[in-house]
Parts: sequence; structure tokens; C-alpha cells
Amino acid sequence: MYNKPIYLTSDVHLGALNDDGESSFHKWMNWASANAAQIIINGDLFDFWFEFRTGIPSGYQKSLSVLKAVIQSGVPVTLVGGNHDWWAGRYLQEEVGISFEPDPLLLNLAGYKVFMAHGDGLGPGNNTYRLVRYFLRSRVLTNLFSLLDPSWGSWIGAKVSRTKQKRLQVSSQEQHQSEALKTWALNKLKEEPNCDLIFLGHTHIPWIERMGNNRYYINTGDWVYNRTFAILNQGEQPSLCCWKSGRSFPYLPK
Repeated sequence: MYNKPIYLTSDVHLGALNDDGESSFHKWMNWASANAAQIIINGDLFDFWFEFRTGIPSGYQKSLSVLKAVIQSGVPVTLVGGNHDWWAGRYLQEEVGISFEPDPLLLNLAGYKVFMAHGDGLGPGNNTYRLVRYFLRSRVLTNLFSLLDPSWGSWIGAKVSRTKQKRLQVSSQEQHQSEALKTWALNKLKEEPNCDLIFLGHTHIPWIERMGNNRYYINTGDWVYNRTFAILNQGEQPSLCCWKSGRSFPYLPK
């Protein structure tokens, strides 16, 4: 019996992509739904997502319709909370059908024991960011923010995000984060021999590295610069791919 693969991606940042980038992601989702058993988005599907008491951010209806159609076709879509969309709630889960996981996961996928996290707050240092993240995710601040009109809240989210400024090239900060998360992941694989594979995102820099006998660290990159995703298939080595001109190709580092 043919087992369909699992597709994994991250850092799509819908709302900050240009029209071509958003259309490309929609086409990939439709292609993936015809080929995958499951789709996992490891954080930052949206450049900003928050479910206010009076509504949701505008501008996402087409993307939400694509996601809902994929799920209704029988392909489950899981979103792991990222630093831009950790506040997903009932609308995404009940109206669209997305399975939302706010915290890192331990999963069995395609025969691999997998640790999956978006990646923000991991690695050495980052103490100031961890404190800020704790504050931003606190129940008090979340409840207060939810009282805002969605247009005002989305305006604040866009100002804080600054993803649109990242379209030209990878920043030195992203390069530093990439190296720090890679070191953290490889050390975790050494410390936890029962873990076969670590998936992270956040850095916007795709990476796949094998350690020992069929154990891997994979960063799924992003859709801001690279339009990359990973494929897990039973009995096969994981692979990192990119989406170009409506087709999937093996990812080749630039």
C-alpha cells in the first residue's frame, strides 16, 4: 500500500508576502493536498494573527478559503504556534478546521521520532526575548489586546512585525539565529539519542544536516525568500525542497 508523505513548512508570513508570493503558496497548498497525507506548518503562517472579540485581521480571506478547502478535501493541516501567530484560537480551529498546537511537540512521523518547535526563544542567550514573549502571551495582556478594534490591532501587529522589510536579503541577525539554532538542535540530538529528527523554523534560512545514522536537523526555511518545505516519507531519508514556477525542486543552498 502506498503511504503518502508528510509535508512540512514554516514562516509563510501571509499578509507580508507580495501577490506573487501569496499566489505561489496557494498553488503549493493545492498541490500538496493532492500528494500529502498531512501538512504541518511550523509557525508564522500569518505575519500577524490575533482573534479579537469583534473579529479577525482583514486580508486573509482568500488564504483562509484555500486552507479550508484543503482540510475539507481530507488532508489535515496543523499549525504550530510561532512568534507571529501564537494567538490562534477558535476561529482558525472551528471555522477553518486547522489543528493548532501552541507549544513544541514530540511526534511520531513517517517512522521518525520528531521534536518540533518554531524556534523562537530556543538556543543560548535570548533571555530578554523570553521575558518579552512571556509578557506578550500573558492572559492579562491578551485579554486587553482582544478589546481593540481588529483594524487597530492589526496596524500595531504590522508595525511590530517588520517582515516586509525582509524581502531583499537575509539579515545578519537571521544568520546569527540560524547558527545558534543549528548548534542547539545538534546538541539536543546528541543529548537525546531517542530523538531522530528536529524540525525548527523562525530563522528564514533553510537547512538540513545529518548526524550519525539517519538522524537529522531540518530548518524548513520560509516563503519570504526561499519558498521551501520538507518531505517526510516512510522508509526514506527526509528531503528539503523549494517551490518554483508551480513545481517542486530539490533545495540547493545559495
